[in-house]
Amino acid sequence: MPAPEIVTVPLFRSAHMGYGDARETVPYRYNRIMYGFDARFPGELRFGDYMQNLTTTGIGGPPVWGSEWRDDSGVYLVVVYVSGTAEREIRFSADSARGAAFAQTVTDACFHDNGSGIERLVVAQGRAGNIVIRSIADANDSVGTIVRDKVKSISGALYGSAIPASGSRFSGVSFCPYGSNPATAANWSSTTRVGWAGTDINNIISVRGVPVVIKPEGIFMYNRGRDQWENMVLSWEADPHPDNGRAAMSRGPDAIISVGRGGCILFDGYSIRDVSPRREAAFDGDTTADKLSCLGVWKDWIVAVTSVSQGYQGGAGSKQAHQIAGGETANQKIVAVGNTPVAEAIRFWRTTDNEVTFTNGSNAAGDESLATTIALSSQDTAANGDFFTIGYRYPWRACLIEFNLSVSQRNTAASTLTAEYWNGSAWASMAIVDMTITGSDVTLGKGGLIVLTENPTDWTARTYGTAGVDDAGGHFYIRFSVSATLSASVFLTNVRLLPWRPAIDTVDHPNDGIDRAGCYPHILLGKLTEDGAIWHDMGTPGVADEIGFVTAGFTGGVVGVDARKLLLLGLRNIYLYHQAEVDTWPWLAPRGLVEFPIRAVAQGNIVRLREVRLQGRDFDGIATMSLYYRYDPNERWSKVSLGARPPFQARPKSEGKGAFFQWALGYVMTDTTDPHVARRPVVLMVDADFEVVGGRADAVPQRTIATTPRG
Repeated sequence: MPAPEIVTVPLFRSAHMGYGDARETVPYRYNRIMYGFDARFPGELRFGDYMQNLTTTGIGGPPVWGSEWRDDSGVYLVVVYVSGTAEREIRFSADSARGAAFAQTVTDACFHDNGSGIERLVVAQGRAGNIVIRSIADANDSVGTIVRDKVKSISGALYGSAIPASGSRFSGVSFCPYGSNPATAANWSSTTRVGWAGTDINNIISVRGVPVVIKPEGIFMYNRGRDQWENMVLSWEADPHPDNGRAAMSRGPDAIISVGRGGCILFDGYSIRDVSPRREAAFDGDTTADKLSCLGVWKDWIVAVTSVSQGYQGGAGSKQAHQIAGGETANQKIVAVGNTPVAEAIRFWRTTDNEVTFTNGSNAAGDESLATTIALSSQDTAANGDFFTIGYRYPWRACLIEFNLSVSQRNTAASTLTAEYWNGSAWASMAIVDMTITGSDVTLGKGGLIVLTENPTDWTARTYGTAGVDDAGGHFYIRFSVSATLSASVFLTNVRLLPWRPAIDTVDHPNDGIDRAGCYPHILLGKLTEDGAIWHDMGTPGVADEIGFVTAGFTGGVVGVDARKLLLLGLRNIYLYHQAEVDTWPWLAPRGLVEFPIRAVAQGNIVRLREVRLQGRDFDGIATMSLYYRYDPNERWSKVSLGARPPFQARPKSEGKGAFFQWALGYVMTDTTDPHVARRPVVLMVDADFEVVGGRADAVPQRTIATTPRG
């Protein structure tokens, strides 16, 4: 027999061109990093940096603002931030409250000098309360009668979004000039409407010292010659989005501004340029999303954090008030299952007599209408027989609970949520992350995700509720109960789902499926180029959370090369990102997983993987290095254990085959804090040998055509 044809393919030479390619369209790209890898450097895939969770208490919502500040002793640097109704600080890696709580949920904040030479904290509370001027040093407050939703100190003046006379939205701008006390109403200018009267201002930033106002329908700059706020992006008027500009960051000569449907633009005061992370990517359902919750800077990188379930921040200009107006969600992977066809529709049941009788809320849950609601008013505990149950024909990972925030239909009573799944014979406990919680223990207090964080292998479809309504093969149900009776007027308007995604490796990377589904925020680092930007996926903290603000500051009490850390201020935690761009680094992420694009290996011919080789350096402390692969994006992944120290050379045991090939790398470390692990491990090259075993996958029989000979 002739020897099999072997094709050697270089799988990895570099990944420095950024993330987002689920199918290889641009050389040196990758699809997604869950954690533990850093692909920014040409020719190197470095092991990534550690992300530390700081446990926090009393967080009432995603932080809306944060900044480094020198404390009242004038000695120590701390990070001050505002979340919910609280001003808090991070000092020596410990999180604690500062001063008294504010009367209402804070909608925005900034540092500002009123001319006295002393920096003060200006806090806006939207429609619910007046702005507060707080001395940072002693937490003494000055409260005026000024209502503002967004505030920004620009060139010594304080700008704020306000409600124009006879108006109903925060559609106007007013300012307090340099040297004047913002707590005095007479010091503020009259309010000038900007753009449409019916939309709120989402953000106020500056470009070259000039105030810039961002609204759903445009980006506005003040034209002093015409004495008007001029829309510099008229195209947004044809396609307004309620979340345009929710995240924005001024770089001085220009600004990076998030786009409501995902991605971001560069605005230089005259024109816009698309610099979205996935602008040129061939992404798929597993690729990290680019719907952004916040923007910042770290050294010379742009920092973006992806949105998972952005929560209520208060005020008429709040994210969720806009969400109602536009019918949008903050998570790009959320799907509206709908209520038709019936077999495919979402299921929602409520019982108050221990599953003897049921109320069917399925139609209202899936119809995407705010006019139809599901009553959970005075929902009692499981001990008293009260449950609500959500089901879908296929397994699912999370549900998004939505409310109509224009009326008081949310829970305000202290109560927590418990979940169970059906294992084929009984209800079994299911661990969840409840992002509808407000304060520390008020479930269903706002719209948000409820994430299923376990991976049960025995989750079983079943029929439930009223006979004849759910008998079409059964559904995968989660049954919810509360720890204490909910308030007397709780009405859900819609329920949307995140579909279930399998983990690449349930042992070494068990939470990978949660990340694929879209439940974890990711840090993205970007560099601008002549025609766009190159963005890298730096991974996730591994917790379902919504990051409200990102900043850099000195936190103290933590190891690493750089004393100043990148901080992600979230709804549930504060995260320190110990990032360094040097090889010497003693503290690495304990696990790492990077996924590469699917590619045609041999011009579409069917192949089988025969051998893989990996070259690298400085692999001290690595327990296992694994290569994962599959020939079809719908297949299960196969695993090749490479060992602990390169050069690696391994032959797979799987006999699968196909015309396309997708692969990933993962590692597990034995000791991430060993001081002898002085250098960061680096992957330098990955090659693979493939045996060509058949014809082209898309080949079809060709009809023979004979030509009559001449002569």
